[in-house]
Amino acid sequence: MVTAEQLAARRQEIAASPDLQRLRDHLTARAAPLLERMPVVPAVKALLSVDGGVCPQDGSALTFDPWSPTEHRCPQCGATVRGERHDRAWAKYQHLWLAERAAHLAALQALDGNEAAGRRAREILAAYAQRYWSYPNRDNALGPSRLFFSTYLESIWILNYLAAAVLLREAGGGVLEEPVRAGVSRVADEAANLIGEYNERFSNRQTWNNAALAAIALWFEDEDLAKGAIAGPTGLIAHLRGFGADGMWYEGENYHLFALRGLLTGAAWALQWGVDFYGDAALAPRVAAALRAPALSALPDLTFPARKDARFGVSLAQPMYLELWEIGLGRMGSGEQGAGSGTTGLASWLGDLYRVPAVKPELFESYLHDAPIEPLPAPRSRCSLSWWSLLEMPPALPAATEPWEAPSTLMPSQGLAILRARDRYAGLECGPTGGGHGHPDRLNFTLHADGAYWLPDVGTGSYVARDLFWYRSTLAHNAPRLEGVSQSLRDASCAAFDVQGDWAWTRGTWGDVTRTLVAGPQYLVDVMDLTGSEDHLLELPWHLGGRGGGGGHDRASRRRCATPRAPGGRRRAAACGRAGTAGRRESGAVLRGPDARAEPAPHHGARAVARESGDPRRARGRRRRGNRDRARRGTTP
Repeated sequence: MVTAEQLAARRQEIAASPDLQRLRDHLTARAAPLLERMPVVPAVKALLSVDGGVCPQDGSALTFDPWSPTEHRCPQCGATVRGERHDRAWAKYQHLWLAERAAHLAALQALDGNEAAGRRAREILAAYAQRYWSYPNRDNALGPSRLFFSTYLESIWILNYLAAAVLLREAGGGVLEEPVRAGVSRVADEAANLIGEYNERFSNRQTWNNAALAAIALWFEDEDLAKGAIAGPTGLIAHLRGFGADGMWYEGENYHLFALRGLLTGAAWALQWGVDFYGDAALAPRVAAALRAPALSALPDLTFPARKDARFGVSLAQPMYLELWEIGLGRMGSGEQGAGSGTTGLASWLGDLYRVPAVKPELFESYLHDAPIEPLPAPRSRCSLSWWSLLEMPPALPAATEPWEAPSTLMPSQGLAILRARDRYAGLECGPTGGGHGHPDRLNFTLHADGAYWLPDVGTGSYVARDLFWYRSTLAHNAPRLEGVSQSLRDASCAAFDVQGDWAWTRGTWGDVTRTLVAGPQYLVDVMDLTGSEDHLLELPWHLGGRGGGGGHDRASRRRCATPRAPGGRRRAAACGRAGTAGRRESGAVLRGPDARAEPAPHHGARAVARESGDPRRARGRRRRGNRDRARRGTTP
């Protein structure tokens, strides 16, 4: 990952860079509690369960506090809960956090001569070297693991663990004593066996497995292991294929960002083997496209759309993501790819992310630097990132040569057509489903405009909760379904995409169903066609943005629209709970008129019946739940 010579050069860069000095000082302050007392090393391996780490009252994920191993607080209701399952859910993050802190502390020793930090890093390394075999390789969900329940988590852990060991070793002066070095070697050898046993081929998780094996190979100077991890059939280089021609990972934005961090982490280890992902003429354009892709698909509020399996409403200004562009763009520059690399405008994009006014902090398995999570300062600063940035971030923020303005675009590998006008985003899903994390949502329509999320894709909740079946249904999306059942996992295709000045249009097809979006300066038209000579039930749910509550844990079950009767009026969507609950109504997003209808109608559960007629492609009528109405195909966001 780094040599003694590179550490010496980096120390000189830090001495000449105010930003790097402030980052070093921030990391020193964050390390202070660790120097005061040794954190708890869990005595148990992590456990994946339905109820562990979740508030029994409201289902919220419990706050991860690395200093509280047995008492776990709910951020929603404030309750404190206890129990073995909660402790073992906490252990997952604690194991990851400790390895990350070991690297953090080792970086302070290697780059700032902080001997106290170096001692604590060695203690953490030695603690795991002593206990590693006490964690049983059983009760696993996705591959072998001692500390966790999945192999990819072991990979994330060993990457930080070995980073700490390498930093201490290369710091020189006997900082890494022989007993600790020998213990690290034993742990790394066992981890190599676990990780190498479970090849997940082209899963996003295998990117992390490859990075881990490349790191272990460097520790042991094992050239054969390095070749397989970097250049093998499912190695790091081969995984660049997972980032399609448009740069986006085939499983969507959420897993794109996860796989990209794994790739860039692996690239740092591969560089020591002479493989330069940023400087190689064949590899660098693919890395540049991967760095650019999230900027192309970002919503106007700079969150990423929760397509496929993804969390909802996650800002791209999370520190973990900022670090990707900091290091990626900096490395692209050092690889002399420059403006021709495809990263033009991304320095401006990075500046925009730093200026996002408010960001809800998220907990990530691969980034626990800010735990326990606190409200993020606004605006964010590059001087408050992690130890990895201290090691690799450019001394100054790259200069923005031109402002970033995301265009209307078709991302062909994703089959995602995006029509933009000012702050309006209209997205149509008209491509492949996206592997195991894909949803039956072909021809899904996403709309964000005027600062409101009109038609959201709500993504996916917990993988171990029953409502996962809902999230992975067609009815949970703004997508058509036939005959009252979810779509089969069959790819759609983009039949047309064109942009001419202020106007743009696109058309997607899925079997006999076609959806067309036409966007102008003021109007957005949505037309759906069904071809065929037999009767079919075509349902088109619209999940309008807005807030509703049904009391207790009830879902909103009745929605109404108040429709304007004159030009200039406003249309409001509202929701309330089912009968017998203490429901409330709150304003949803506002849609400006005029509106041709004179009577309000529910805005969900739209159905169309296709019958034989002169033009079999057209639906003759639309049935709405509770009211009958003709199809409206235009909105004016």
